[in-house]
Amino acid sequence: MKAHVLLPVWLLLSGWTDVPQPAQSNPAHLIIYRQREFDGTPYTIKINDQKLGTLPTNRYLQMDLPPGRVKIESARDYFSENQTLQLDAQPGRTYYIKAVEEVDFLSQTLLLAPVSEAQGQREVQNIKPAAKPRGR
Repeated sequence: MKAHVLLPVWLLLSGWTDVPQPAQSNPAHLIIYRQREFDGTPYTIKINDQKLGTLPTNRYLQMDLPPGRVKIESARDYFSENQTLQLDAQPGRTYYIKAVEEVDFLSQTLLLAPVSEAQGQREVQNIKPAAKPRGR
């Protein structure tokens, strides 16, 4: 009986922090989309440094997020500038991020901007989901 009481105390005092946490029952929802653009280039979208997928024009990517600080990044290649957006995800909320490619003389960037839920819902209506990467 003492072992059942002393084990959690010992783990806490020893600094062991890999104790499983309960799963979030109410995640945030993220939708990143691009409308039709002339000759747009696909970009890789990363969430907290993990690849979510590739986003071409007239497509969207979506995922559930754990609540908290989230880093969203667009990247392509050496000739493009990575764009980063920080988001404070709240449980149960849906976030829409609009992506627009900006082309300069020597570089390209996929700009990321949060939009209202009403605008996002309206603009995503005629857009198809992007292909999911294999293994997901």
